[in-house]
Amino acid sequence: MKLVPLRQAQVKYMNCLKAKNFTGLKLLTFKKDRFVQVEPREDGLHLIESGYLNQDVVLDPKDAKKILKDAFNREFPRSTRLYLDE
Repeated sequence: MKLVPLRQAQVKYMNCLKAKNFTGLKLLTFKKDRFVQVEPREDGLHLIESGYLNQDVVLDPKDAKKILKDAFNREFPRSTRLYLDE
C-alpha cells in the first residue's frame, strides 16, 4: 500500500474499467477510515464503498464511469493524498 497524490489515484481508478488483466483496486483515505474498492467477480465489476455510504454495487458497463466518479467524489471530498492498494 502506498500513499499517492489524489490526481494519480483518480486516473488509476478511472482506468480500471479499460484494464485487461485487472485484479482489483482499493483506495483509502489518509486516516484509513473510508475506502472505495473495485474488484472483478464472475458477474462483473463490483464497487464496494465504505464511509459516507456503505454499499456493494454491480457496475453496469454503460453507467460505470458515472457511478465510479460519483463514489470517488462522495468518499474523498477534501483529500489530497490517498492510499492505493492493488
